[in-house]
Amino acid sequence: MTLSKFASRRRGFTLIELLIVIVVIAILALIVIPRLMGAGRKAKEASLKGNLQQLRNAISQFQADTGVYPSALTDLVAKADGSNLGITDTTAKASYKGPYLTPSGGVKITGYPGLPRNPFVDATETDVTKHWTYESTGGTVKSAFTGETIDKEAFTDL
Repeated sequence: MTLSKFASRRRGFTLIELLIVIVVIAILALIVIPRLMGAGRKAKEASLKGNLQQLRNAISQFQADTGVYPSALTDLVAKADGSNLGITDTTAKASYKGPYLTPSGGVKITGYPGLPRNPFVDATETDVTKHWTYESTGGTVKSAFTGETIDKEAFTDL
């Protein structure tokens, strides 16, 4: 009879058991959450590096076709007839074979279909100079976002 009394009393968990479970869950959360946060940042960095590579390839192709660097990044997405092209050299305009970036997939800067955006900049930002810095004299493009990567490398040096 004592066994049945004990069995009927033991229906729930004790306070100590519940506290131990809560502590174990909290410790696991402290281990897992920072890793998940780092994964999102790494994905943004990979996207940024991919977008920079895409822009650099387009600039190289533009320069190979026209003999000059684009006057602005928006020249990479200029119409095929070159009517909204920023360069003034008529020979370069005649050899323009763009657009060098097309709006197929990916997240683009609003108003400039084909021009990729910087994943660290607000998605609603339409000013290209807030996403990228570009020097038309050497055709170099860099991230306009200041800060460091997870590996402590400046975004402007990527």
